[in-house]
Amino acid sequence: MNEIFVTNTNDFDHQDRFDGQDFFFPKGERVTVPLVAAEHLFGLGLSDKTETLIRAGWGNDPEGVKKLAGFVFTKGVMVEEPVDAQPALPLGSTVKGERVPA
Repeated sequence: MNEIFVTNTNDFDHQDRFDGQDFFFPKGERVTVPLVAAEHLFGLGLSDKTETLIRAGWGNDPEGVKKLAGFVFTKGVMVEEPVDAQPALPLGSTVKGERVPA
């Protein structure tokens, strides 16, 4: 899985583009993006973020580094669970007021 979550903790929405695809990061929401997109859009993994700040238009903004730091990156973890371990409806029970056939 080469995707990560990006959460925009800033007080503004952010929109950007990578590899012909538009990405929208609403404030306070988590968005899934390809890892390579996060590297390009936010400089993820780069020690020097100067190029990223300039590309985002925040190179001369005194709050630019703070804005960039407002994007939080996390990875999802898939958990496997046997299907048999999931609870089943007992025979003859009702779902939304309808009787489930036995």
